[in-house]
Amino acid sequence: MRRIYQLFPALAHRAFFCFIIGQTISMLGLWMQRLAMSWLVFRLTKSAFLLSIVEFVSLAPILIFGLMAGAWLERHDLRKALITTQALCMVEAALLTFVTFTEAVNYPLLVALSLGLGIIGSFDMTARQSSVSLMVSDPSAVKSAIALNSMAFNISKLVGPSIAGLVIYLWGEGVCFLISSITYLPIIYMLAFQVRLRERVASHGKKSIVGDIVEGIRHVQSEFFLNHIFRLLAVFCLFGLCYSVLFPMFSTAILDGGSQTLGWLFGAVGAGAFVGGMVVSVYLPLRRTPVFIARVTSVTAVALIAFSFSETLWISLVAAFFIGFGITANNISINTLCQTTSSDDCRSRVISLYIMCTAGLGPVGGLAFGALADVIGAPRTMLFCALVICAAIVMFTRHLRAIHHSLTQTLAHMR
Repeated sequence: MRRIYQLFPALAHRAFFCFIIGQTISMLGLWMQRLAMSWLVFRLTKSAFLLSIVEFVSLAPILIFGLMAGAWLERHDLRKALITTQALCMVEAALLTFVTFTEAVNYPLLVALSLGLGIIGSFDMTARQSSVSLMVSDPSAVKSAIALNSMAFNISKLVGPSIAGLVIYLWGEGVCFLISSITYLPIIYMLAFQVRLRERVASHGKKSIVGDIVEGIRHVQSEFFLNHIFRLLAVFCLFGLCYSVLFPMFSTAILDGGSQTLGWLFGAVGAGAFVGGMVVSVYLPLRRTPVFIARVTSVTAVALIAFSFSETLWISLVAAFFIGFGITANNISINTLCQTTSSDDCRSRVISLYIMCTAGLGPVGGLAFGALADVIGAPRTMLFCALVICAAIVMFTRHLRAIHHSLTQTLAHMR
């Protein structure tokens, strides 16, 4: 046990330990729900473009409400906000269960329910990310907490779709939605009775919400390393997260499979994501983050290229593994920088910018590339996205030395 605490010091903090248990269970249900929703939409419409619309409305509200959520959460109790958002997510899953079992489900209704989930998620994701560093009292455990939080997310991403594929095959999508609604109960209990957050440093001279949003954007622009890292992250998320929209088309048209094949592909992404989280948590020094980001972004681009050419399941699974590894290692690294280089009174706003990129730009790209895939096919669409990411990596590495110097100066001032 001592060895585990040495590798993951955040687990020694009771509040975080209880949170991560509830989080893992609820995210397991969420990923089952996401795959069931994707499969249900694709089964009803047979269109990657119509599926991309559902993906878009489930996450695109983050682009509208994300910055506002960050500024609003800095004024309110994060724990109570999390309880509220998790309860609303449970209601959402229960509604999906009801309309599926009663056969009242249709495409417009799924779009509407996805939009509701997207609005809730705008506040939920920012609240979850912002609260993680407040569950540990030791600053040295922050990186461990962030990585473990992401690993819990990705364990669920590994196991959830695989279970969902089997459940859909045996009993249908409605059972997945029912399981999802039940899995929110543990996290609501943990947040209500077991988890307490440390007091945040009080902010001075708060402006209006709009003023706080502008101040948060200026903070990111003023930090040279954050400015360039966020630029790469925006391109990476816009073009790199298209795989979630294209996978259903690959699983049927290219790999001649069905819902189980789709579950294996998402499971492979989750397995890679878990390994990526382990690598960042255990081995990555904070000062080496810019170089690491350039490398894992390159790994993702190569994996996307390999996946686009593959017509064999095992090759596609290997490529999907490295897609998950690269995306997660990249995102955890950037998340860690945002958390550790931002003060308490600015952290939620910086995190909201991070979430806008990682969760908001993906659906925008998915909407565009889902439509493009219906015209030129999924393989060519994925290849195009990978090549754009390669161009962004070249631009990022041109400034790598200056980015590293800027980060080193910031870390030195924090000591």
